Amino acid sequence: MITAAKPAPGAVRQLRVFGRVLALNIGMTFVYRGDFLLLQIASVLTPLVSLVVWQAALAAGATIGVTAEFLTTYFVLVAVVNMLTSSWTAWFLAEMIRDGSLNKWLIRPASVHLDGLANNLGEKAIKLLLLAPLILILIIVMPGRLAVPGDPARWLLFVLAILIAMAMAYIFDIARGSLAFWFEDVQGFNLAISIMTPVLSGAVVPLALMPPEVAGITLWQPFRFMLSFPMEVLLDQVPGGLLFGFAQQVGWLIVFAVAALVIWRVGLRSYSAVGA
Repeated sequence: MITAAKPAPGAVRQLRVFGRVLALNIGMTFVYRGDFLLLQIASVLTPLVSLVVWQAALAAGATIGVTAEFLTTYFVLVAVVNMLTSSWTAWFLAEMIRDGSLNKWLIRPASVHLDGLANNLGEKAIKLLLLAPLILILIIVMPGRLAVPGDPARWLLFVLAILIAMAMAYIFDIARGSLAFWFEDVQGFNLAISIMTPVLSGAVVPLALMPPEVAGITLWQPFRFMLSFPMEVLLDQVPGGLLFGFAQQVGWLIVFAVAALVIWRVGLRSYSAVGA
């Protein structure tokens, strides 16, 4: 008689811990719902300003190689995709390593990264609830100006690209935050990354509009696959085709995962802090 394999007790325990920590983080997020609402309004206003600038350029007769419908759809999507794929773990992880508060997680049965993931997903769940009505209002006030596909398969690929982008951003944050094992202050480095990311990811300027001189670099660099690529998939604007694009995205995910694993494990061996 063949019996189904039972999940490992450790995995079941980790899932239970994750569920509890996720519920705790969602509850904590509701406490600051007013602040989160203001953040989501700001996240919508930023791409709208970019959209107005580009539409003004089109109205002035500029030739930019894309349609007004593409620009409108792209910048409306930016608000949602940027929220879903963003991560803030590097800042908190670096601070925990610096002040020694990481110690408590090293003696607990759950990983600090499990808590970071729960915080990330918990906040995004509430942010999505607050952001959805704002996006709906934009869709209502701009009828006929959005060029989104009706093919369900295209939307499924869009979701898949977002999930991979979310994993990339979170794992990249673990690698960046783990640099605090060796450097007293990595927040300057994190700030530099946060300044470069909006440009390199396509949040400010669609990468399709980049000058030919830098287009080759922007299409291969990893930040594209954390934001621009999911929208390229949905809008059927992937240079080189879907298969090639997903291969690039998964390749960067593997690179980030290996780098984060090595940096974290090597850093832990040399870690010492007050109370450790």
